[in-house]
Amino acid sequence: MATTPADDQIFLTASFQVMDDYINKTTFNDITYVAPRVPTLYTSMSMGNLSSDPLVYGTYTHPLVLKHNSWVEIVINNNDAGNHPFHLHGHVFQVVGRGEGVYDGSVPYTYFNTTNPLRRDIVLVPSLQNVAIRFQANNPGIWFLHCHIEWHLQAGLATTIIEAPEAMAGVLNVDQTHLDHCRDLGLPFSGNAAGNQGVDLMGQNVGPSLLPGKFTTKGIVALFFTVLSAVVGLATVVWYAQDEELVPSKDNKEAK
Repeated sequence: MATTPADDQIFLTASFQVMDDYINKTTFNDITYVAPRVPTLYTSMSMGNLSSDPLVYGTYTHPLVLKHNSWVEIVINNNDAGNHPFHLHGHVFQVVGRGEGVYDGSVPYTYFNTTNPLRRDIVLVPSLQNVAIRFQANNPGIWFLHCHIEWHLQAGLATTIIEAPEAMAGVLNVDQTHLDHCRDLGLPFSGNAAGNQGVDLMGQNVGPSLLPGKFTTKGIVALFFTVLSAVVGLATVVWYAQDEELVPSKDNKEAK
């Protein structure tokens, strides 16, 4: 089956980053995934006209809101030294292109098969290459796009697709038992990602940020004490060596 030209093109770049908590995390576009306080499905079902606003889904879910029945192309760039198998829930997508390096849309993409493209729900993106996938947003729901290597997912290599939120309420129904479980656990099940109304995200679950491109206060303090320790250590070695020269050895005493 031939593909259809994309209405929207999305660029995702996967990489490992040392974050400001000094832990190596995986990221899409420098964002490491953190689950929201309110499950994304419940946010979409309870926010009314704001359900199409990416802001209500929080910063660290990395939300991608898709229009109902639009054709969407996602170019996944792998800016990492290792290969990554990426899995999309909710769709069997078309693999329409593959290229070297990071593609950012500044030049036309070179597609290799648009007449009868390969169809998959998981695709391997080799190191320092990119892959273009395409699908129609005709399955309203909340779908995960993530690396299929488990610890890479745990380290944050995921993004949330909010597909056709304007149509979701008409085709989906949240069972009451789900809401009862949330209530019993003391978890919010309505409102935005933080459990608030509108775009007030105060109290949302937050993740680490990228390290700034300069020394932080912690870095300056650590560097100071590292240098101080080195200076004290060298001074101690020099002092000890000079002290040994001043003290006659046992052999020298016997010779006298």
